Amino acid sequence: MSQYLAFYFASISLILLSMLISGAQLSKGVERNQSFYFMSFASAIGFLGTALVVKALIFLGSNLDSYRFFEDLPDSAFKKTFFIGYFLFGFAMLCQPLYFRALRKRVSKRFVFASLVCLFLFFLIFFLVGKNGSYLDRSFSVYFFILCLLGWTLVEASISNKELPTIWFNLISSTILVAIGIFAIWMVIIFVANYQGYLFGFTRTDISLFDTSSRVLRGTLFLFIQLLILMHWMENFSYNAVKVKIRDEQIQGLLHEKDVLIENLSNSSTLIESGALSAGLAHELNQFLGRIALNRDEISQLINQSDVKPENLKLPLDNILKANQSAANLIVSLKKLFNSGAEDSSLCSVDGLVKEVVSLYVGRIQKSNIEIVLDLHVNRQQFIWESLFRQAIVNLLSNAIEALDTTSKSNKLIQIQSSIDQSGNYLLKFIDNGPGINAVQEKKIFNLFATSKSGGTGIGLWLSRYIVERHKGSLTYENLPDKGGVIFIISIPRGVRGNWG
Repeated sequence: MSQYLAFYFASISLILLSMLISGAQLSKGVERNQSFYFMSFASAIGFLGTALVVKALIFLGSNLDSYRFFEDLPDSAFKKTFFIGYFLFGFAMLCQPLYFRALRKRVSKRFVFASLVCLFLFFLIFFLVGKNGSYLDRSFSVYFFILCLLGWTLVEASISNKELPTIWFNLISSTILVAIGIFAIWMVIIFVANYQGYLFGFTRTDISLFDTSSRVLRGTLFLFIQLLILMHWMENFSYNAVKVKIRDEQIQGLLHEKDVLIENLSNSSTLIESGALSAGLAHELNQFLGRIALNRDEISQLINQSDVKPENLKLPLDNILKANQSAANLIVSLKKLFNSGAEDSSLCSVDGLVKEVVSLYVGRIQKSNIEIVLDLHVNRQQFIWESLFRQAIVNLLSNAIEALDTTSKSNKLIQIQSSIDQSGNYLLKFIDNGPGINAVQEKKIFNLFATSKSGGTGIGLWLSRYIVERHKGSLTYENLPDKGGVIFIISIPRGVRGNWG
């Protein structure tokens, strides 16, 4: 029997040694925290303890086969070595709940010292019982200690699982619960057998033989929990795990930088468009100011007339008020165009948004001799990020104008149509009869910084598609037959609630 036990403990010893080496290798390049040291101590001390037990069984216990119980052994090197080995194994088991405790807070030296004192007290009791009591008394004290240790481990693992949930905690908790049930039943058997002398026809001697299997179970339980601890540590704290965490943090950083870039590009694109808008806006404002000046002159002439009546002044005054309101509306729309920053999505009439943007481009469109037709018939409001969606509309409209500027056609035309498709998505189409998209451009038309214009930035279409996709929609295009122009189609669902970012 001792040979089989020696082989079993030797196997455990080698497995613990390999786990210790694996932990040391995987910890290179990362900070070794308390949990790592408790895990390593458990493997290292467990290895030493089982190695001493193997030494005792192979080299020091050859002449002790006639002794059935540990209590019957004379004082010898075997008994001392065996006892020290078991003490170290108990110390290794103590490191397991300390590992789980260290996951959520720093374990103080005082707490570790108090835990060691409890361990020493138990082994003192174990030694006294082994010296003065029976085998079953000693076994009962061993299982009481193991149940206390498993209960503590279960509590620490459960608390850590609430703060750092992982599948390994579930496996460990399930394993410990099963072991507690088995050992509790075994304690009852030992307790009854100790006082009755037998149980279900089994004598104390028979029960002591069964306990050999229980020793194997105890060692296997410690080894399995230690393996799960190593797997948990590898997943969360090893070099590879830290690399994954760093990579995740870098990805999050890149995503944040991307959002900042998008915002900056949106601002840059808006500023670029401001150059194209300036002439048209100046023309529009001059028109409003001219209308105000003309009506002012008319009022002055009427006032100088001797027979002027108040109602004669009403029409030119109304014209001045209308021109003033139109100029104010133009300025409000311009302010919205240059609005930036985080915003919540809100219900908005996209058709109304299109009309606002087009009103800014009237002068620019007239200057290029372009006819614009608005075929907008959707009264439904959408959840959109208004300032950003406005930028997408601006980009598509300005692209259509610039495309028509490159042609010598006399009937330049831009059509903007809105509708609801069968799936309930809002469709917005920008159609122009310009040159369309050539084959070279098609492959990279939505790529960032890809442009066919000499002064272009390659931002507009890429940014427009990005904005539309953030609305869970799509931006596509089709060349019209016979080089009759191109159509860009925005399709978005009812809307996305929340904050942009």
